[in-house]
Amino acid sequence: MATVEKLESKELGTYYEVKNENGVVLGLHPFGARSISLVVPVDDTLRDVLVGCKTIADYKENSYYNAAIGPVAGRIAGARFELEGTIYETEANQKGNTLHGGFEGFDLRDWQAQTFSLGNKAGVVFTLEDEDGNHGFPGNVVAKVTYTLSDDNQYSFKFEATTDKATLFNPTNHGYYNLTGTPSEAIDEHLLQINAKFVAKTNNDVTTTGEKVAVAGTKFDFISENKIGETLLDDPFLIEDDAEEALTLTSPDGKVALTLITQAPAVVIYTTGTAEAGTEMKNGVMANHGAVAIEPQGVPGTEIYPQFGSITLTPDEPYSMESTFKLVF
Repeated sequence: MATVEKLESKELGTYYEVKNENGVVLGLHPFGARSISLVVPVDDTLRDVLVGCKTIADYKENSYYNAAIGPVAGRIAGARFELEGTIYETEANQKGNTLHGGFEGFDLRDWQAQTFSLGNKAGVVFTLEDEDGNHGFPGNVVAKVTYTLSDDNQYSFKFEATTDKATLFNPTNHGYYNLTGTPSEAIDEHLLQINAKFVAKTNNDVTTTGEKVAVAGTKFDFISENKIGETLLDDPFLIEDDAEEALTLTSPDGKVALTLITQAPAVVIYTTGTAEAGTEMKNGVMANHGAVAIEPQGVPGTEIYPQFGSITLTPDEPYSMESTFKLVF
């Protein structure tokens, strides 16, 4: 039966561990409402497939790792948007655009934590109150993210939110993975399959253009399982509407796989590169191309391009979106 425990350490302060009956351990932390470990038993050893930092001080320097990202994940072009006839100016924290909510997004906030155990699953509910006007976003928003681990080896995160004024809301969990258990090994030999025939086209600054590009015959073609190889990605894959599963990532030795099921219309895939190489992580020094981030969310730029749907949160329609990784080991 899955259980959850509150723990303390010098490096991390207060954190939580959720364990299931099969030996899977999910670590969670209220700083950034982030996952900090995902340990699976492989051949009588324990393999932590989540790439993260050793200490909270390190997470403050590398805050996107495995954190709740929001209120709007990805980039808001020009650090401004129009909503219901009003122009809002947000923080230009990357190349004139707003990235991941601004200078102090959800990833740098301390969330309130509440543990739960229910039947064959357990986890933590993190809650944050984001005040009207914070970083330029309208509305008093109450955001929740619930992390759950079940005895059938499913790791999930569910985002929920309410507001008293129309605003933008498009969160994600920015999980970084290396299924070998160490980022010192490049992800090139990992196998990836994505049920997406199109990606959202991006500009040089990674803002979206409103167009979509067919993946067939391009570096984005993971419709059939392929090795990631040396491919560099920072792109929104548009999940097929009829796809039961969004993607599957498999370790080079075939002993660990993650299959994503999500209510999100897209998943941003980001591969680390030279910028992250050399960073000391909890399970080794980051190699070039040492991790892949899997970020289910709405398509960045949807506030401009309604063809991608809507990321508007209103008082009369609360937000709810869940993503689940099925673990196979």
